[in-house]
Amino acid sequence: MRIKDIVQHSNAIPRQEALSIIAFALSMTKEETISCWERELARDQTLYIQKLLNERAHGKPFSYITKNKEFFSEQFFVDERVLIPRPETELLVEITIDIINKKADPLYIVDVGTGSGAIGIAIAKKTSHRVFCVDVSWDALCVAKKNAMTHSVTGHTQFVCMDVLEGFKKGKCLDVIVANLPYISSDEWASLMVDVKDFEPSVALQGGVDGIEVYRRLCYLLPYHLKENGYIICEVGGKTHEKKVRELFEATGLTVQTRKDLAGIERALIGTWINS
Repeated sequence: MRIKDIVQHSNAIPRQEALSIIAFALSMTKEETISCWERELARDQTLYIQKLLNERAHGKPFSYITKNKEFFSEQFFVDERVLIPRPETELLVEITIDIINKKADPLYIVDVGTGSGAIGIAIAKKTSHRVFCVDVSWDALCVAKKNAMTHSVTGHTQFVCMDVLEGFKKGKCLDVIVANLPYISSDEWASLMVDVKDFEPSVALQGGVDGIEVYRRLCYLLPYHLKENGYIICEVGGKTHEKKVRELFEATGLTVQTRKDLAGIERALIGTWINS
């Protein structure tokens, strides 16, 4: 079967996605794939491509098919063990790097809910600071370690399995905490898109009945771990969720700023102690 024929018969997904999947399967660029439009493929190549196209048609995310996702202009390995990094989450990295660059060395930085390690690794790579990457999932940490090796930051990243900050000794030693936590409420979960709900790890998405269960656990521990002049940078999921997390932060004693993403949606909260 020709490349042209496969594309024309893959009606279940957008043409550009089909081209991207074919290019991936053949280790070609999309441009090369189009230039080889009339190329006759071997049977095993055709079967492999059709398998991938069928997976995508049934909702499997493109990044899980290719085992790759670009984040902060870097390429990261991803599979079903970790949440796929979102472009809007890059805002957390930008904010964190800006804060780090204004503070003195050395800094104690923690990436809570690291998943693929994209946030922590991007920060370590851009600042050369040591970053502790923590996650409740051992499987996710295996992926994060793989990415740390790929990006040559194993010397200044450390990966620890724990729930939020529960494994750290009390003593207000953390300078910067960056956290991308689960924030999908029970009501929102039911209406999530299939390619998210049925494929991405629920532990990285579900935030309890009201979407802030993990944030509560984090806020409870902040007074024991975050320095007086320290910062916490946290992702939020829009105006309603931002209001809930802001109230939690302020009740903990933090002053809070909100930052919107490029779409104008409340995406990040920056907290620091009132007396800092």
